[in-house]
Amino acid sequence: MNELQAKELALLKEFIRVCEKHQLRYYLFGGTLLGAVRHQGFIPWDDDLDVCMPRPDFEKLLKLRTQFETPYFLQDYHSNPGYTYLFAKLRDSSTTFKETVFNMHNINHGIYIDIFPLDGVAKKEKNKPTKSLKPYLMWFFWWFTYLGHFWHRPTKKNWWYCWLFYLIAIIFLPFNIGNWLTRLIKAWAKVLPYEKAKTIAIYQTMYFNRDTFPKAWFATPVKGVFEGIEVAIPNNTQAYLTRIYGDYMKLPPLKNQVGKHHNSGVSTTVSYRDFDKI
Repeated sequence: MNELQAKELALLKEFIRVCEKHQLRYYLFGGTLLGAVRHQGFIPWDDDLDVCMPRPDFEKLLKLRTQFETPYFLQDYHSNPGYTYLFAKLRDSSTTFKETVFNMHNINHGIYIDIFPLDGVAKKEKNKPTKSLKPYLMWFFWWFTYLGHFWHRPTKKNWWYCWLFYLIAIIFLPFNIGNWLTRLIKAWAKVLPYEKAKTIAIYQTMYFNRDTFPKAWFATPVKGVFEGIEVAIPNNTQAYLTRIYGDYMKLPPLKNQVGKHHNSGVSTTVSYRDFDKI
């Protein structure tokens, strides 16, 4: 486990503490779940950590943001308006992980874990991935919210092109007044209540329709182990991992054994507030 992963593990522990204290359901998923099964912890080259929660539990968590100890910060568009993803991030504000995609955004850039909501898709159980435009359209409309938040303060290195981004932000500003478009996309994700659904999805991932599956796969969480700590995983982990990765116990080619999150700077010891001053 490297220094970045150690910080992410600390974030996971804090997340689990709050969830257990308030009896909130959660599950490891994506590459983090794959790591728990195949490596009993992080995939050696992985650079992030993913969890998901049923929508009702996710909404409760957002109201508990003050329950997290310093320096942890629960980030969504309420606590950090420049951040408009549908999912949340738990950040360590004493560190830095500047994702390239958010380089020009005035948001918290601490090392993070991703927290995705599970939303209802259909009232009938569907064992095969759905064929829907919804995940693609959500990404399309999200870009309108993203482009309206280029408000990073210029530095000596980037002042000469910051003005171009400011112009773009002004053009897309009408979509971001009060984050109304973000709220509308979120309402669309929630249109079928989780409680009434038998097929569910995780929106805003890169797997699109592959990230839809029977709700029964994510029924009562079962216990797993991740880097020596007890965690919650889906009760049908095998079906989920097969859906996403196919032969998930097989290692990818060496050329693909790299982190997927491009960044312009990482520090486990310097806060993002001070990182650009170095």
